[in-house]
Amino acid sequence: MAELDAILEKYTNPDTGSIHGASFVAVDSTGNDIYCKSFGYKNVNVKNSKRLTLDTPSWIASQTKLTTSVAVMQVVEKGLIGLDDDVRDVLPQLKDLKVLIGFEGEGSIAETLATSGDEGPYSSKPVEKPKGPPIFEKIMGKLTLRHLITHTSGFCYDLADPLLIKYSAWTERKDNMFSGTMQGNLHPLIFQPGSSWKYGPGLDWAGTIVAKLTGLDFNEYQQKHIWGPLGAKNTTFFPNREGLEKEDLHETGIRAEGEGTQGLKPGDCLWRLNSRDALGGAGLFSTPNDYKKLLSALISEGGPLLSKASVDEMFRPQIGPESTLGARAFLKGTNLDNTQSNLYTDRYDEWENFQEIGHCLCGIVTTEDVFGRRKKGSINWSGLPNLIWWIDRESGVAATFFTQLLPVGDHAPRRLQIELEAALYKAINGK
Repeated sequence: MAELDAILEKYTNPDTGSIHGASFVAVDSTGNDIYCKSFGYKNVNVKNSKRLTLDTPSWIASQTKLTTSVAVMQVVEKGLIGLDDDVRDVLPQLKDLKVLIGFEGEGSIAETLATSGDEGPYSSKPVEKPKGPPIFEKIMGKLTLRHLITHTSGFCYDLADPLLIKYSAWTERKDNMFSGTMQGNLHPLIFQPGSSWKYGPGLDWAGTIVAKLTGLDFNEYQQKHIWGPLGAKNTTFFPNREGLEKEDLHETGIRAEGEGTQGLKPGDCLWRLNSRDALGGAGLFSTPNDYKKLLSALISEGGPLLSKASVDEMFRPQIGPESTLGARAFLKGTNLDNTQSNLYTDRYDEWENFQEIGHCLCGIVTTEDVFGRRKKGSINWSGLPNLIWWIDRESGVAATFFTQLLPVGDHAPRRLQIELEAALYKAINGK
């Protein structure tokens, strides 16, 4: 694996590299390690930093979603709920949900989107209060567990959608997607369930449903039914409760200029270390060594977490053509009308050449081989500070890349991830 070492050394070199620290782990279908190493430093200021290790905690952001999908399939296996049951029968706080379609005095939704500007979590532009009150329509049909975990529920992250940004301004909401509370994810839907696709807090609500059905706080549930059986001891929704402070974490680097490490500045983690709620969409702090154990279980057909049938269902494409268009636009960093997305940009540049993609119960499904890399049918998803995982059952490979670097979609970690993947497959295929 000398080529993998060389790639990571190149990118994390404090003088000539572009990332202060990165880890890469890969396992085979029997759960054995293929490659597991960390390179670089825990802190952006490398002169005063310890070396990064495979046990250094990181905020894994949306890589949390895979663990929540596992939890969902566990309660489905136990017969506590079905994937197509209406979740409003489980959570009373969702009973009064409606679909937000616009605001009085502001014309059509298309006009609202076109005039929304660049509001978003990284924007300093103040959000103008809408001219009139919001306009709603009732939910038609069910809002199901399957909708929640495939991002087809109508929920969208409130800082990523112009309508919800304006809704928050109108209602003067104080919580949002980064508040560390479920209240930050309680807001109207923006389309009828099952009719489109938008990235949002569906997995946060799914985790809340698991907690309600089992009578356990979602952090307690994951410790008992996921991380405990895996022997993973360094993963939690509440790092402060475990005695961890921000100095213990892999520090977030912010790309200020250029592409070298000299252009990075230290930044704070976007997620609260003392969140009030265990949020299944983005709230976990974990380590490469712990996350590797989750991937090992899933590439090994689920044991000790799930049956093979449940893993098969998790990895099967689930969404229709209209929803697929929305997912494809998201991966390209755009809205459906090809305007720039406020929250996510340049997310998966290589996907632009694909004719189709799929979405399963835990991530994107490739519909064709990626030359020299993963095979058709592989599953992947990522985390906001430029982490990524994938599971390639045909090749018998699962892997994850950890770093803590913003903004999302920064070109250096994207190139590094692609180089690592190509070198890994070259090594295991012997060519």
